[in-house]
Amino acid sequence: MNYDTGKQNNNYTNFQRNNSILVPPLIHGGLGGVEECCTILDNWYYLAIASQQINWIQQQPDGIIFQQDSGDSIVAIKKDRSCLLLVLVDRETLTTSVAQSILDLNNPLKLIFPYSKAMLLALLWKSQPKNIYIIGFGGGTLPRILHHYFPKAIVESADIDATVVEVAQRFFGIQLNDRLKVAIQDGRQYLAEQNPTIKNDLIIVDAGFGSGYMPYPLVTQEFYQLCKTRLSNTGVVAIHLFHKQKFNAAAVKTIQTVFAQVYICNLDAGNCIAFATNAPDLAKDEIFLKAELIQNFHNLEFSLTEMSLQLKTLAELPEWLKIWETLPIFTDAAMPREYLD
Repeated sequence: MNYDTGKQNNNYTNFQRNNSILVPPLIHGGLGGVEECCTILDNWYYLAIASQQINWIQQQPDGIIFQQDSGDSIVAIKKDRSCLLLVLVDRETLTTSVAQSILDLNNPLKLIFPYSKAMLLALLWKSQPKNIYIIGFGGGTLPRILHHYFPKAIVESADIDATVVEVAQRFFGIQLNDRLKVAIQDGRQYLAEQNPTIKNDLIIVDAGFGSGYMPYPLVTQEFYQLCKTRLSNTGVVAIHLFHKQKFNAAAVKTIQTVFAQVYICNLDAGNCIAFATNAPDLAKDEIFLKAELIQNFHNLEFSLTEMSLQLKTLAELPEWLKIWETLPIFTDAAMPREYLD
């Protein structure tokens, strides 16, 4: 099964990856200081532990290597050659519409899903985030990447499913520490209870059910108002929307009632990423230049510049403009009847 045709030019498990985090004294002028050096050593330590887990998984035969009931779903881990899949299976129908996470066992830092690559466009607004909050942990792909590339950042996550988080630690090489934290709690509730003096530079919303839709409380006006109160002045919210197009468009319309700037990255699979911020508007050439700088600085394996060309404003989406006036504003008080269809 071919999940991604991109190049594989790193061998993470054998510690041959050469980038701005693992060897910072030699790239971009170094970090310097005792605290930074300790952070680098911590990275190597956690990579070594993850490598041991991954080496064990690589020796396992293909097929289901773990499954466990969790609420209305079955959490399953499937090995398919060099890939490890985390899937949520509906207990009634024994079907699943999406893989929650995919890990490349030969290169755990490789992003497989196009949407996870697009999520890094949030760095256009905050290229050096200090506080990051993620709703939806899954296999820990995005938390792992952000924890790796930003050694001074605190990455907090919340996931409602304890089994999923346990699986991420057991099979996906996730090592929690003071800079990478996860709470077993409803993500919106956790954000509401977060210390209001903490202002997040990035808030990433990447939560969904195995049947393939977002929980309604994460697409409402009240939720986005909460996000706004927990953001730094030029912070950004990145929301993974994966519903029918009219619901994705309605979610963007709802977001626009709260944030001054909203950018949309529509993906081929029908899902999209919405970026919301009250920072000043970015011109097209500025977006491209920033994407190029970020891509080169972090030595990304995919083209963030190509991703940046897919960013659109509402005015550039005529198919949404045609139906815009008919779209609702999502509120806590009233979920559209057909939302869960």
